[in-house]
Amino acid sequence: MVVAGGGGIGRAVAERLLAHYPVEKLFLLQRSGRCQLDDPRFVSLAVDAEDPSSLSAAAEQIAADCDELHLVFNAVGMLHDEQFKPEKRLKDVSPAALHKLSAVNAWFLPQLAAALAPLLRHSKPSLLASISARVGSIADNDMGGWYSYRASKAAHNMLLRTLAREWRVSHKHCAVIALHPGTVATDLSEPYTPPNYQKRVLQPVESAEALLGVLEARGSGDSGKFFAWDGAEIPW
Repeated sequence: MVVAGGGGIGRAVAERLLAHYPVEKLFLLQRSGRCQLDDPRFVSLAVDAEDPSSLSAAAEQIAADCDELHLVFNAVGMLHDEQFKPEKRLKDVSPAALHKLSAVNAWFLPQLAAALAPLLRHSKPSLLASISARVGSIADNDMGGWYSYRASKAAHNMLLRTLAREWRVSHKHCAVIALHPGTVATDLSEPYTPPNYQKRVLQPVESAEALLGVLEARGSGDSGKFFAWDGAEIPW
């Protein structure tokens, strides 16, 4: 199951799963039906990250269609919209921006996990992977700025780490992993990737391939860890 978010990385992950992995069925949760894949194994369901009832409805539909999930990939994320931009200075921080980004980047994760918990509790290896961002690492914060986005991703990481600790007992075969996708050419990052950007900018398909490769190498012993697209572990 893939939660597509804005569609860039999520769609690329869904397409790669269908093309290169032994997938019996793939559920794609997205805010609109704009991402449609021509494959009989593909099922599209509507979900709004700020509407918990839509997630509950989608989970009920999935449970009616299958007994267990083996991969849940959450690609939901928000950096900016028409009203909010990443803050460069303290005076730019607003409660509204912090609340909005926290709702999407952080609070959606435990709601997703709770809705799908019964389908991830089984005897086969499974993964719950969720896109975070390197800027959410407190230890790695040398640049400052982007207050609301950094804080919401740091909250995401704490919620994921705490979930991983609980599921060591209740979901012994499920690894809960945070992922940094790199700087990807999507609507989220493109406005803030200058022409002279020094680091590598990945296409969505490159990031998807790399992230799924990272997950292939992960097991239950890696639950509660944070990995970059290149496989390097990121400090919290």
